[in-house]
Amino acid sequence: MAKIDFNNPHFELKIKLNSSLQDIKIHSQETTDGDEYFICELNDEQITQVRREKDGNWEQIWGKLDPTTINTIGAAISAKIEKQQNK
Repeated sequence: MAKIDFNNPHFELKIKLNSSLQDIKIHSQETTDGDEYFICELNDEQITQVRREKDGNWEQIWGKLDPTTINTIGAAISAKIEKQQNK
């Protein structure tokens, strides 16, 4: 997956959580091995950390969100990255 390359390493996405649209703050981070992952916050509290696996699937590496929500968050992050790359 391409590294996110924004002037600001933080961005917000609107995600449907608990039946309502929520503003989720996303922070791109990198492991010591150079793998990118994303910290997701709601109301300034961390709700999950996710990463995209080599097979393209999104995995939760911290948190207790259901797989459907993780896929929704991952798809929104992917769309944001793709949009940024096409500028």
